[in-house]
Amino acid sequence: MGKDVAAGKTGLGLLWRYIGGMVVRPRATLNRLAAEPTIRWAVLFECLGLLIGWGNVALFALAGQDWLGTKPLLQDPAVITLFGHLRVPLDHYVPFFVIILPLLTLIGLVLPAAVAQLLSKIWGGRGSFEQMINTLVFCLGVPALFLASTAEVLGGVPANLLSGRPYWWVAAMEGEFGPAVGVLWNFYVVGIYATAQYLWAIALGSIAIRQVQKIPWWAAILTMTTAFALWMLLVSTLVR
Repeated sequence: MGKDVAAGKTGLGLLWRYIGGMVVRPRATLNRLAAEPTIRWAVLFECLGLLIGWGNVALFALAGQDWLGTKPLLQDPAVITLFGHLRVPLDHYVPFFVIILPLLTLIGLVLPAAVAQLLSKIWGGRGSFEQMINTLVFCLGVPALFLASTAEVLGGVPANLLSGRPYWWVAAMEGEFGPAVGVLWNFYVVGIYATAQYLWAIALGSIAIRQVQKIPWWAAILTMTTAFALWMLLVSTLVR
């Protein structure tokens, strides 16, 4: 870190270097993250994701639009399984979501790293829990930032205002802007927003586990896939 201070590569500037490094030089960036003495960069990156989520909800509110309108599949009341099947009426769901988002952020910080750390020990892993947090937070968060969060923000209020439709995202998927737009947007949502994001995250996580834990590639891939699947299972069953 001394060289970083001398070069002025500290604070938010270094955070953005880590984010960009995960795209252009993932192996070297993961090594640097694993060598960090604290988990502050992982925490800061998770806080960035939290602020983006809150900011998008706030943008909908400022524009007088319904953020929940982009999620028409929720039943009324929504069932929050994380809290013992707590039933939340849809007209109270957005403020409830804003309140529990920090908890989800904390779970995202700890759960994948904890699962990866425990499974890695089965294969003789030598890395620490803190190293898993520092690396896997970026492995999961960077694909989500570039392929999902950016699309959610731009495909939200800005797209609604430009198109004159209250829910551009859903309208585009249902072909209301023509079959070509429908095909392209469905391809993006299924092929890039979901599939490419998940595969990118698993690939980065497998590299991180391999480098940090010093376990075989097959074990690193299996460990990361399991940790990712458990995280996605929690997210997908959170609201019914």
